[in-house]
Amino acid sequence: MEETNKQIRQLAHLARLSLTPQEEGELAGRLEQMVEYLHALSQVEEGKAPDVPSAATLRPDEVKPSLSGDQLLAQAPRVTDGYVVTPRSVGEGGAE
Repeated sequence: MEETNKQIRQLAHLARLSLTPQEEGELAGRLEQMVEYLHALSQVEEGKAPDVPSAATLRPDEVKPSLSGDQLLAQAPRVTDGYVVTPRSVGEGGAE
């Protein structure tokens, strides 16, 4: 762990950051987590995937009916000629 803290201090010096000992400790823990993650990735690439818990549980894909174009346009605050009207985000002036 001391070697990791030394590396953190070197990196902080190079990045011109002043870190408290608590911040150094937090970053050291994060750095170790990243190294463990990269090690796990290298195992996957070699075909020796360890049992790593998934970060998210995904739902199965299902085809479901969606709204028609008219139903969607009915929910828009302003519609002109079948298009949703929005305020300008690029260009001059405040006119729409």
